[in-house]
Amino acid sequence: MTIPGDARRDTVDKRLDYAEAAIPEYWIVDPQDETVTVLTLVNGEYEERGVFNKEESAACACLPDFLVVVQDIFAAE
Repeated sequence: MTIPGDARRDTVDKRLDYAEAAIPEYWIVDPQDETVTVLTLVNGEYEERGVFNKEESAACACLPDFLVVVQDIFAAE
């Protein structure tokens, strides 16, 4: 989850670190915008699969049947 002041860490630093470690996918949960950004590793770099809001479900590329209702993430807070 993004903590105020940590946006750079989640969107820049982790992107580089995770790509270097060959992590196939990571999600950025933004409580301010109430969105989930899904990034997938392609040829050593992350591509954004989508930015999903509270009216949508975020899908995992690694687990095809895995869906998360974004609204449910923020309702749990």
